[in-house]
Amino acid sequence: MAAAGKRRNKIAILGASGLLGATLARTFAAQGAELFTPSHQQADVVDLAALDRFVEQAQPDVLINCAAEAHVDIAETDTDRVFRVNALGPQNAAVVAAKHRCELVQISSDYVFDGETDRPYREYDPTGTPASQYGRSKLLAEQLVREACQRHYILRVAALFGHGRQTFVDWVLAKASPQQPLRIVCDRQISPTWTNDIAEQTVAMLELGVHGTYHCSGDGVTTWYEFASAALALAGKNAAGVVAVPDAELQLGGAPRPRYSALDNYLFKLREIDRVKHWRDGLAHYLRAIV
Repeated sequence: MAAAGKRRNKIAILGASGLLGATLARTFAAQGAELFTPSHQQADVVDLAALDRFVEQAQPDVLINCAAEAHVDIAETDTDRVFRVNALGPQNAAVVAAKHRCELVQISSDYVFDGETDRPYREYDPTGTPASQYGRSKLLAEQLVREACQRHYILRVAALFGHGRQTFVDWVLAKASPQQPLRIVCDRQISPTWTNDIAEQTVAMLELGVHGTYHCSGDGVTTWYEFASAALALAGKNAAGVVAVPDAELQLGGAPRPRYSALDNYLFKLREIDRVKHWRDGLAHYLRAIV
């Protein structure tokens, strides 16, 4: 456990060019933190020696690992490489963080759960066996981080949208058309999350200073189809641009996805520091900025 309320002035972010990493970088920079955002060449998480040299030189108070192979389908065929990045990479980050006495924030995923439930997962729920190789790589990362670094935070996030890279929301707004409607799965339950909210929650989590595993997702539960429909409605577009299709009928191939992966930010709620909006409110805030 870190000292509650301690100011952490030096923040290093691995994967800072990605969707969440870029949002975290903007948030901490706005707070006046001394920020380190190394390139892949400067601090590849798979290269333990290079990562150790970077952290030894930067001496951050907090190391945040957002670096990951997030293409779920790729993980089914390029499994060894994905496990190196998604599991050994976090282990390397944890080893280096412990060695140089900085805290570690490891970004994890709702896909660590098997999806065999009918209510949002809480932090104490057993994960079961994840449905995909991607989910298994993220679950192994959690296990390796806990073993290697005592001063860690594991932050499970879900269905991200935000500024910086095209996400599901941007794709729907760009491609949905009543003439050629998008076929969107209607029976997989999720909790969409605005990356700005995750960044604000990360700040609050570090200020609290209590290490452990946390869920950080938008409040409420929806389906991908309902999410797409809400995005179109809030953007003033024709909701007929999407049609609901059961997962079994899509026949997209690729990796299996959990039927239900919505999360409940239970520990943050118990500590009364939950900063994450309902997914509809987060979506409305995001769309006001881009539409």
